[in-house]
Amino acid sequence: MQILRPYGRLSLCAEMVREGSRLADIGTDHGYLPIHLCLTGKIPSALACDINPFPLRSAEENIIKHQLSDRITTRLSDGLQQVREDEADDIVIAGMGGELIRDILKAAPWVKNSSKHLVLQPMTHHEDLVKWLYENGFTILRQKAVCDEGKHYTVLCARCDGAGRSADLFDCIVVGLDPDDPLSQGFLKRSLNNLRNRSKGDPSLLPTIRRIEEIIHEDQ
Repeated sequence: MQILRPYGRLSLCAEMVREGSRLADIGTDHGYLPIHLCLTGKIPSALACDINPFPLRSAEENIIKHQLSDRITTRLSDGLQQVREDEADDIVIAGMGGELIRDILKAAPWVKNSSKHLVLQPMTHHEDLVKWLYENGFTILRQKAVCDEGKHYTVLCARCDGAGRSADLFDCIVVGLDPDDPLSQGFLKRSLNNLRNRSKGDPSLLPTIRRIEEIIHEDQ
């Protein structure tokens, strides 16, 4: 049975989860990600967390259906508030705005433990999340673009090494992406369109727009 749509956002998140790690899936919705990772044997156990009881109930039903109740625990939790540091190695936060993901991480200082591995998939405000990660001592280990239902996003994995760093807007958007990759180009073009709209009220964005145009060979 296919749990995750091939090549979709969650499939890319699953790819970035470390083999053998204990997972905390924040905003689990129907529980598809932890179910997939347990069924494939990539992880031994998971916490499936959601702030809303109704999707959590759906996740519980799916977990029971796949006979994984002994490996996946559901938990009603606002972000990471009900997850202890010793319960998870890898943390996935997907399908939310970058600002919300940032706020969830800010509220759980233990994610700065260097052994923790974050897999993040922002739907919007990607650059704001990356800027916060850089400024708070995280390094971006990998970032990859994906197209899901006609829209381009990225999934990134990060770990805290304690070295706070500054990054300009261009770096926050482009870090780790291959401009020659069609999926990366799709994401960069989406970011470019957003910046062009914002630049109508903020001309300081124009240098970043020009730099992105140059790397994707677009001149408009």
